[in-house]
Amino acid sequence: MFLVGIFTMTLGIALSCKADLGTSPISSVPWVMSMFMPWSIGEITIVMNLLFIIAQPILLRQFYWRKLLGQLATLLAFGYCIDFSMSLLDWVAPDTLFWQWFDCILSTIILALGVFLCIRAKIFVAAGEGIVLVISFISKIRFSIIKNCFDCTLVAISLAISFMHFGAMRGVGVGTIAAAILVGRWIQLYSNRLHIFDKWSILE
Repeated sequence: MFLVGIFTMTLGIALSCKADLGTSPISSVPWVMSMFMPWSIGEITIVMNLLFIIAQPILLRQFYWRKLLGQLATLLAFGYCIDFSMSLLDWVAPDTLFWQWFDCILSTIILALGVFLCIRAKIFVAAGEGIVLVISFISKIRFSIIKNCFDCTLVAISLAISFMHFGAMRGVGVGTIAAAILVGRWIQLYSNRLHIFDKWSILE
């Protein structure tokens, strides 16, 4: 379930990139940087999230190697799956605004399903969620608030990089806002409706 979830997430991310209306906040920085760097979006995703992994024990002043190694293994699979999904969807090139929005909305549905499966599997958290959990724990501020601030920071960095390099907004747009709003709603819908996964309980 966890591996299928990772692959499904990367399909959603790749489809949002192909829609060209703006990808999800967590992928916005790698997507913008991949437009002018020799590295792929998957490789930049690995580097960026590796920094998140390194920051966690520094902030906590504690090294929990099993969870960190789990995040690292997940990150490597996630990064290379993004590149594979991008090549898999190489034929997708929406040529009208309608099809751009269609692919954009479909990407949020697919991405949310992948996130739902990964959460339901209860194995490891992604590096992006891991750093948010750590900051929330240290600051004593609710996870949801830190998560929103974290996503907004990534989008702001993406915009800054885009304007500095292109002189215009690239890789971030209304699709980013749609992802920020809709993915959580889809996950809640899956949690309420897909009870078939309740049978696949994990022994605690």
